[in-house]
Amino acid sequence: MSMGFLVNKDAPVIWRGLMVMQALDRLLRQVAWDPVDYLIVDTPPGTGDTHLSLVQNIPVSGVLLVTIPQTAALQVTQRGANMFKKLDVPILGVLLNMSSVECPKCSNNVSLHSKFSETIIQELGVSILEDIPLDNTISHGSDNGVPVVISHPDGAVATAYRKVARKIVQYLSERSIGQQ
Repeated sequence: MSMGFLVNKDAPVIWRGLMVMQALDRLLRQVAWDPVDYLIVDTPPGTGDTHLSLVQNIPVSGVLLVTIPQTAALQVTQRGANMFKKLDVPILGVLLNMSSVECPKCSNNVSLHSKFSETIIQELGVSILEDIPLDNTISHGSDNGVPVVISHPDGAVATAYRKVARKIVQYLSERSIGQQ
């Protein structure tokens, strides 16, 4: 399900408070979901009404922080992490997106990490679940509506995404066993 189905194609989503809560309610309670094992909600970065409304209206088992190794993005991620910590929502870890790129001439992997990336993630007290490289198969798949795990199931990026999914499922399984 997507917010894109609730608004016109070129319309900006300029919603606050009550409008965000109504949209979330529609997505969560008025969609004919098949039985759900895991519901993953992809939110914009930050600490806005969307995040707060979500946490206040449904039980959230955990948050995966997705960021890029760039100072401004890491600072937004840090603020989001601090918000979730205050709301007692477990942080599952960090997925560091576009963390490296393959050199087109020599095929070596060039890391885009900075010392700041490592410092912020250490300050958050969470681990990096996976580094996802900057890869054309992701953008091509997104543009064509075909996830990279389907278009290139044996590729490095699809393998990395599956690793993250397994780690999250394992964490949530262990957490639910511990709560029984």
